[in-house]
Amino acid sequence: MFKKQLLIALLISLLIISGCAYEIDSIEVPEASVVFDIKGRPIKGLAEENRISIEFEEIPESFKAAIIAVEDKNFYNHHGIDFTGILRALFLNLKAGKITAGGSTITQQTAKTLYLSNERTISRKIKELFYALELERRYSKDEILTRYCNSIYFGHGAYGLEVAARTFFNKNARDLSVEESALLAGLPNAPSLYDPYVNPQAAKQRQRVVLQRMWEEGYITEAELEDIADRELQYQRADYVLGEAPYFIAMVRDYVSEKYGERVVYQGGLKIYTTLDLDMQKAANKAYQEGMKEREANVQAALVALDVSNGDIRALIGGRDFALSNYNRVFSERQPGSTFKPFLYSLAMEWGMTQAEQIKCEEVEFKLPTGDTYTPEDYGDDKYHWKEFTLKEALMISDNVIAVRLNHLLGPQDVANHAEKFGFKNIEPILSLPLGSKEVTPLDMAAAYSVFANEGIYSRPRYILKVMDRYGQVLEESDSQQRRVVSPENAYIISDMLKGVLEAGGTGSHLKALVGRPAAGKTGTTDDYNDAWFVGYTPQLCCAVWVGYDQGRNVNLVGGVGAGPIWANFMREASANLAPRDFKKPDAVNLINVCLDSGLVAAESCPRSKQMAFIEGSEPREICYYHTSSLDWLLDAVMP
Repeated sequence: MFKKQLLIALLISLLIISGCAYEIDSIEVPEASVVFDIKGRPIKGLAEENRISIEFEEIPESFKAAIIAVEDKNFYNHHGIDFTGILRALFLNLKAGKITAGGSTITQQTAKTLYLSNERTISRKIKELFYALELERRYSKDEILTRYCNSIYFGHGAYGLEVAARTFFNKNARDLSVEESALLAGLPNAPSLYDPYVNPQAAKQRQRVVLQRMWEEGYITEAELEDIADRELQYQRADYVLGEAPYFIAMVRDYVSEKYGERVVYQGGLKIYTTLDLDMQKAANKAYQEGMKEREANVQAALVALDVSNGDIRALIGGRDFALSNYNRVFSERQPGSTFKPFLYSLAMEWGMTQAEQIKCEEVEFKLPTGDTYTPEDYGDDKYHWKEFTLKEALMISDNVIAVRLNHLLGPQDVANHAEKFGFKNIEPILSLPLGSKEVTPLDMAAAYSVFANEGIYSRPRYILKVMDRYGQVLEESDSQQRRVVSPENAYIISDMLKGVLEAGGTGSHLKALVGRPAAGKTGTTDDYNDAWFVGYTPQLCCAVWVGYDQGRNVNLVGGVGAGPIWANFMREASANLAPRDFKKPDAVNLINVCLDSGLVAAESCPRSKQMAFIEGSEPREICYYHTSSLDWLLDAVMP
C-alpha cells in the first residue's frame, strides 16, 4: 500500500511536469433532480440514498470548521490535491507500519463519491485525482464543500448532513450546536465504529479528536475545547428523518424513474413541479403525529388530501415511518365501512327521494341468491331502533338497517353502477354494499367525496404538473381530467346531509368544533373493527383518513375516534389560510326545517328538527301534526 501511495505521488508529479494529460471522459457533474411544491418551494428528500440536499448557507459554520479541521485542513488553499497531505500521510503510515492517515482531500472524496467505485487500484486513484482537479476548475470551494456535506455517509442509512442531523439529534442541520457538529464530523471516518447509539463512548472520544483538530487550526480556543467536550449530548431520531413528505416523494420518484430512467432522476437534474402544498403537508404531519401518539407502534394510518376543484394532491402520508416501511397505504385497498353510504343516498336523491323520506329501522330478513338469508344489524348493543328515520337522520347516525333496506329498494346493481361513476371499479352488486363490503383505497375515497364538494364534478387525482430537464426544456405537462357525475343539486343535497354528521346527534358531532368552519363528512368502521375511517371535506379541500393494522387485525377503534380527530385537526390547520365559506347552494334548491319524527315541515313545538335541502317542488307541504294541537294544525292549514 505504501509503495502504491509513493507511486501515485511520483506519477502525478511526472504527469504535471511533462504536461501530459490523462485521458478521461469529459465529465458532467451529476445533478439530483429537484421536486417543487405547488408554490415553487423545493420538497426535500429526492435522492438515490436516504439523502436530503441543503444549500451552503444551511450548513452551520461549526460543522464547516469541524469537517475541514478533521478531514482537510488546507481545503481552501489547495487546488484539489494536497501534496503536502499525501506526503504527510505516507510518512505517518510508514512510521506506524500500517495505515493510520489518509491523504485524500475533501475534493477527492467528493470526486470519488460522484464518479467512482470503492475499488482500491492505482487506476481508480489516478482517475480520482483528475476528477478532483476538474471539479476545482469548474466549481467554487463553497460549492464543492456543499456537495461533500450532502453526500458523505454518517451511518444508520443517513447520507448527507441534513439526514444525519435528523437521525442523531432530531433537528435540522442549520440548528446544530458546536458539540453536535463536532460529533457528526467524526462519524464518516468509521460510521459503525463511532455509532453513538451503539457505542456512545467511542463516539465521544472521536468527538474529542475533532475538537482537538479544531483547536489546533484556530477555530476554537483551548477553553472552548474543554467546555464543549464536557457538554452532554442527547441523541434522538426525528419523526421525519427523510423529509416532510417521503411517501409523496417516493411516488414522484417511482413515476419519473419508470418514464425517464433512474440515472436521469438521480443525476440528470430534472425539475419536477408537483401539486403538493408544503404548508398543508406540515399540517398533515402535525395532525398525524398528534392522532397516533397514543396508538400501538404497529397501528398504521394513511392520509390524503385533495383540492376539490381539480383533484390535485395537496398532502399525503402513506404510513407511520417511511424508514421502517415505504409501503404507501394511500393505495392500500381496505373495507371502507359506512363511508360508502353517501353514494347510495346520492342515487336515492336521483330517483326522486328526499331527505325527509322515512324508512323504519327494524329487524328484516333478505333471501340471497345462494339460498342463504341476510339480516342487517346496527352498530352497538341495540341492533334495531324499531322506529322510522328520515334519510338525513339515518345517514347522520349511520343506520345500517335503513341503508340495506334502501339498497334493496333501489336495486344493488343500480347502486353499484352509480358508485362506479365516482371512480370506483368492479363494484359487486350485493345487499351489504353500502356498509363497505367493497375494498377501496383512501385516495379513491378522497376523489369520490370531492365530487360532492365540487358541485358534482369528478377530478382524477393528480400529483405532477410539469417536468423539465436541466436545461429548461419542458418534457411533459399535465392537465386536470374532469367529468360530471351528478347534478349540482344532487351534490349539494348530499353535502347538506353529510354536514349533519358533524352536528348534534351525528356520529362526528365531536369534530365540528375542531374543524371550525363549514364541513361535511362521514365516519366509517368495519364490523370487525379492523378499519377506522373518516372522509370529509370543505368547499375547498377533501381529506380521507384510514387507521388500522396492515394485516387486518382488530384495531378496536371506531372511525369517529380513530380517524376523525386526525381529519379534523388537519382540516383546521390546512385551511388556516383559506377563507371560510359554505357550500354553494343551487338556485333550484330550497332549505326547510323538517321535523325528524314526522318528516313534515317543523312547527315551533317540534322537539327535534333539522334544516334539510330539497329540489324545488319536492319539499314537504304539510306542517307537522305530531307536535301541535288539532286546533293549531287546522289554523296552520287554512291560514298558511
